[in-house]
Amino acid sequence: MRLLVFEFITGGGFIKQALPQSLLQEGYLMRNALLDDLGIIADLELLVLQDERLALNDAALGIGMQYVQITQTVDLQTFLSARQSDYDAVWLIAPETDGILAQWCQFFSEQSKYLFTSAQQAVAICQDKLGTSKLLQQAGIASVPSRLYDFTAMDEFAGWVIKVNDSVGCDQVFLIARGQDGARLLAQLAVAKTYIIQPFIKGRSLSLSCLFYQGNAYYICCNQQHTEIEQQQFVLTACKVNIQNNHAEKYQALCQAVAEAIPQLFGYVGIDFIETETGENLILEINPRLTTSYAGIKAALGVNIAELVLKLPEQVPLINKTRDQQVTVDIRQGLTNAS
Repeated sequence: MRLLVFEFITGGGFIKQALPQSLLQEGYLMRNALLDDLGIIADLELLVLQDERLALNDAALGIGMQYVQITQTVDLQTFLSARQSDYDAVWLIAPETDGILAQWCQFFSEQSKYLFTSAQQAVAICQDKLGTSKLLQQAGIASVPSRLYDFTAMDEFAGWVIKVNDSVGCDQVFLIARGQDGARLLAQLAVAKTYIIQPFIKGRSLSLSCLFYQGNAYYICCNQQHTEIEQQQFVLTACKVNIQNNHAEKYQALCQAVAEAIPQLFGYVGIDFIETETGENLILEINPRLTTSYAGIKAALGVNIAELVLKLPEQVPLINKTRDQQVTVDIRQGLTNAS
């Protein structure tokens, strides 16, 4: 099979504008971990898109792996339309922001290419954080309370989090710790965007890595997210992959509840949630694509998740762990360290 690997940040998605440094390192980590997994699978030819501004010596290299540089003179959709005979299927990694992931899912679907990620319908559901929260609550799944933000009432929201409704990760996610923080934040918000507000809930920021197929979920591991706050904005600095092994049954049940609420989810999915000080799990968002935690899974568990995803249409995933250790993915350093 000839597989196109398109990680949007490193693969030329921003070729006509400045690269977003806040997301670039995470893009590298996810893409290179994916290529590491795919590169050892037999009978697989990989076509990998690479922004010309990024050095090829930063790329993962392997047998059967061809890099295609995207230049600033190229219209990416026109280019991929002309090259569509060169690949049979696509592994897409892109941010939900501004509908980017959904738009590219649609583009490749119109090419009749098989997507090894969730299709446009699932992405459209998950990119709408407010809509996702309502859907989960209707399904009886606990989530962080969310509502639309009113620009005229900023001073009322001390102790709240404000985020773009279709933001990705910590990008455009702000904390108002005190009333006067609101006035400073107001100048940074774009009136044209839709924002939601959520109460700042004390607890641990966790995520679940899991596989989905036809309304069924397969729990992989739980991860802890480490964040800092810089100028009122949350910044993800690291992920500790594979913690909380004694809660596997509870996490499997939560993943399955999500699978039944959103049966269109497919392949690898990340579920972000808060474990409150009372032990309640409140879902923050669902990421219908690879997440940064993916970069540490093989080192932590000895499992090739990409291979399981490629086999999903014909085979129920058997997550046979050959090791069990915690791995820290350091986003700023671009490193994974086992402990």
